[in-house]
Amino acid sequence: MRRLFLLLVMACCATASQAQMGDFISLKRANNRHVASYFKGSRIEFQHVNGQYINGPIEAVRNDSIFVRQWQIVSYITQLGTSKVDTLGSMVYGLHYQEIFKIIHNKKEGWGFVKNGSIFMIGGVGYAVLNLINGAYRKEPIGDPANLRSLGIAGAVAGGGFLLNRLHRHREKKGKNYKIVYVKMTDK
Repeated sequence: MRRLFLLLVMACCATASQAQMGDFISLKRANNRHVASYFKGSRIEFQHVNGQYINGPIEAVRNDSIFVRQWQIVSYITQLGTSKVDTLGSMVYGLHYQEIFKIIHNKKEGWGFVKNGSIFMIGGVGYAVLNLINGAYRKEPIGDPANLRSLGIAGAVAGGGFLLNRLHRHREKKGKNYKIVYVKMTDK
């Protein structure tokens, strides 16, 4: 009985002892600083050189190729007239790593709605509209100096939000500032 138990423990240790990681894709800046790594099991979202956006879990990375599983999800109408979403199937999409035009890096960005200026645009326009509606309800003239000052501040806030939106860095990593590197870890 002890031999059987010892054999079972050794078999479990032998199967779990494979420690070498497989090949992976690395996203680096132009100065070779590491941004992200994509390996088997991790999620990736990128644009193919033909313009198609592909996202999903990576099934394998081998022989300079990356294999991504894509799910086909559709919605349909039930007998009661409501809609329901269901998965029809999946397909593994394989491509050479140099066919990736840009990777959309999903780094969690805190306060992104403030950094991209959308909250300022919504707030400024919302305040201006509310000011105009209240002025019409109270029968106050729009040309009143206090009202013009409030509308000017609301316009400046919305304009500043628009400027922030145009200056905001998007999460798409492409161009000469980023490069995609295939890292070979296996001997095969």
